[in-house]
Amino acid sequence: MNRSEGEEMEELTLAQDASPRPAEQPPLPTTTPTSGLTRAQAARLYVSHAFSTWNARGYEFAAILFTARAYPDTLVAAALRMIIIYLVMIILSGSIGSWVQNAPNRLRTLLTTIVVNRTSVIVGSFFWLLILSQEDLVRQETVFVLPKNDGLKHVIFVVAVTFGIIERLSSSGNLISMERDWVVTVAAPPGQPYDLTHLNAVMRRIDLACKLVSPILISAIISATDSVRIGVIYSALTSLISIPIETVSAKGVWNSSPVLRVPKLKKEAPEAASVPASARAMSWTSRVRQFFKGFEMYFSTAVWVPSVALVLLHFNMMTWRATFITYLINVGYSLNTITMARAVGSVFEISSTVATPLGIQYMNKAYRQHRSLADEEDELEVGLIEPDEQQQQHAADGQTLVGLQRVGLWGVSWQVVNLAPVVVALWAISSSREKQETPPSLVSSVAPDLGWSLVIFSFLSFSRFGVWVFDLTTQQLTQVLVPEHQRSKFAGVETSVVNVFEIMGAAAAISFPRTEQFKWLSLASFVAVTISWALYAGWIRGQRGHLLHWEKLGLWGRASGR
Repeated sequence: MNRSEGEEMEELTLAQDASPRPAEQPPLPTTTPTSGLTRAQAARLYVSHAFSTWNARGYEFAAILFTARAYPDTLVAAALRMIIIYLVMIILSGSIGSWVQNAPNRLRTLLTTIVVNRTSVIVGSFFWLLILSQEDLVRQETVFVLPKNDGLKHVIFVVAVTFGIIERLSSSGNLISMERDWVVTVAAPPGQPYDLTHLNAVMRRIDLACKLVSPILISAIISATDSVRIGVIYSALTSLISIPIETVSAKGVWNSSPVLRVPKLKKEAPEAASVPASARAMSWTSRVRQFFKGFEMYFSTAVWVPSVALVLLHFNMMTWRATFITYLINVGYSLNTITMARAVGSVFEISSTVATPLGIQYMNKAYRQHRSLADEEDELEVGLIEPDEQQQQHAADGQTLVGLQRVGLWGVSWQVVNLAPVVVALWAISSSREKQETPPSLVSSVAPDLGWSLVIFSFLSFSRFGVWVFDLTTQQLTQVLVPEHQRSKFAGVETSVVNVFEIMGAAAAISFPRTEQFKWLSLASFVAVTISWALYAGWIRGQRGHLLHWEKLGLWGRASGR
């Protein structure tokens, strides 16, 4: 470090020491801290993430049940709720990412998302309780019954949806703060315990487990009590109980991690810095320009192609979403069959979080072996000079990137291969239904062919393995290849793009609403997945100059013959 840099660091340290701090906040480190977690720190991190994900997954599913019970004779309310949420997420997700990026205190940012999220669920649950307490919606209950008033019901529904939007935005902020800031900051170097690959895999495993269990639990509670209002109360109590647990866990990690306590330095664009803050806050044109600048930043990064390839999968309707589940019920599958098939698919999803780190490690070893054989002559010329620590770290990072690229390509390819039979089966079932002479009102009571059913559910479960392998590897690519000062902002814009494809999928389902038309939705989904594969494969070829280099076989054969 030269003299000027040392003076600047000293002035920054003195300024930090002079600023007031809460009594419980440990002193900021005066030297560059090292990353990495202990077992206790990792456990606290996982606990905080688990409770956040449990509440997010549970309320996401619960809100669907609440809406269906509030408006039992129409799908308009459910469709409007989702479309409004998607639109708001498209518009504001980039701002959420920018807020996480520019907030200097990581702990304060994460705790804000936790408190806002849980509060929005608690308050929103109160309004859902008011809606579901109207006398035409209450079943066999005499406690807290309100007279029927459709006008007031619609107004309260709008308020409940508003708090649902706040819940979704704060949940997105929590996820961005955790996955694109905290995890990347505390991750150990590649190959060491609690490196980025390991942390991502465990965090995704927690997410997928909560995605499976949390909705099942709230469904079981509502079924056992035969009261959706009990489900509303359960959601509110769960959020209330989670606040202190998440807060204590997050503070425990932050207090014991010097690298997390280093304040982030805000990097502001020159043109934005020259405008007074009051003028920027009041100028809508500036906000619109910033919105599009976020997309400009997104598409200027080195990994926007893998990101778009992953985001494109949100158009796929051959997943366990409301559209596909409704189709399966309409063609004659029982809810128990669908639940069992979904559980099997979740096993494959969770197993991908175990296989992905192993695959990356294996690909890294294969890459090292290939490089050692290809560069053997150069190494002999260099001699026995030990590489320094920085060179070793650079080599490890390069090997990790190669492993991520290769495993990601295998993941998305696996999805394409396994979805093809599903499309064929769906078309076969559709054709058999069209040939049946059974009246339309009785068709749904006739179960589809057993053979095609096995094809659908088995290959669909296999495809879920590839989806999450691709998700994990692409997430890590964006974590390591997007510059630190753009990482959270990139994630926010990425969330906006996700919701664009979610709306496109919803619009496609609305455009082809009949059961017999789902075969066209399945075909469109397969085309989207194939385009995703082509985008990612093209990016890999551009990065490496090839997809598969067959010359490695010759090198390995030569090595084995020695």
